[in-house]
Amino acid sequence: MLTIAIPQLYCGASGKKGAYNRQEVGLARAYAAQGCHVLVLYPATGADIPDAEHPAPGVEVLYLPARAFKVHAFYRSWQILADRKVDAVHVMGDNSLGVPGLYRFCKEHGIFFFSQVGALLSDSANPAVRRGMDLLCRRNLAIYRKTPTYAKTGAVRAQLQMLGVPCAGVLPVGLDTAIIPVVTGPRAAVRQRLGLDAAAPCLVFVGRLDTYKRPLDLVPVLQALPDWRAVIIGKGALESQLHAALDEARLLDRCRLIPSLPNAEVHAYYHACDVFVNFNDHEIFGMSLLEAMYAGCVPVARHAPGPDEIIEDGVSGFLVTDTADFAGKVRAAAAAPAMSDAARRRIRDCFLWDAGARTALAMLRKQGVTGHGQ
Repeated sequence: MLTIAIPQLYCGASGKKGAYNRQEVGLARAYAAQGCHVLVLYPATGADIPDAEHPAPGVEVLYLPARAFKVHAFYRSWQILADRKVDAVHVMGDNSLGVPGLYRFCKEHGIFFFSQVGALLSDSANPAVRRGMDLLCRRNLAIYRKTPTYAKTGAVRAQLQMLGVPCAGVLPVGLDTAIIPVVTGPRAAVRQRLGLDAAAPCLVFVGRLDTYKRPLDLVPVLQALPDWRAVIIGKGALESQLHAALDEARLLDRCRLIPSLPNAEVHAYYHACDVFVNFNDHEIFGMSLLEAMYAGCVPVARHAPGPDEIIEDGVSGFLVTDTADFAGKVRAAAAAPAMSDAARRRIRDCFLWDAGARTALAMLRKQGVTGHGQ
């Protein structure tokens, strides 16, 4: 049996126990469904002993003692990879400072190392920090040049090529269907259960109310859609400013603002609403975009690496450049029932973790990585 490890080198909230939609766990479930044993490793800063959980058959999640430097995790030891006879390590390390140490350990112990990269250069607002991180990233680039490296989007593939890194192909982030609740009934029935106006078309925005998500763009869009309602799920630094702008524009009575909601309940709103909007022009991927499309909520998104990769413009949603174009595309999306089915089909065909696991396993077989004792 092939044993694969997926270590998290980012030290933030995404790998915490109970966190929603952990990419590593979704990918691990897909590998396990193909007959692999999978170890998911998360850094537990401040912990003295490991902890474990088993979210699915064949999947073991380990929380290992680690230290942190800003968002970068450094495990006390990688010895568990050798002790568990890991055959391959699937790394989503991007520009993490811990990549070189992990690579050296794998090389010394005959463990196959490959990567799936979503971003390379720093996006820090501080120029000095950005320059420093980009210089440190050169260490990772040296490793990515001599090991199989996949890009999460076509934009990252182009960036890899620009930086002299041969790209093994595009291996996008996938949706973990195991965590998605089943929402039954037609859209009108779901709206009724949620207390939404069944007669009025409705758009939904899900995301942080912070500058990079551009939630204030909702105001001119709703002004141009006088017959529409909006559900806004999220909180952040612009929460009060958005509320004031909606109030000044006399739009509050057409909006339902929900600062926080259990993720399982968010899916009911995807099913209830006609259109999902995404204003972020630097969206690296967009998990809420995948979830909305999986529910048949047609997306209208600003051009960005993630939406450009996911949405077939004019088929499974619309891509726009200017805020002024949103209202027209929102109306067009709601007026095309076939687009809802196309959105669902796009995610099921191309953006579930199963497809990524199959791609990686085919590469491992070609490289002769078949598992201990085989």
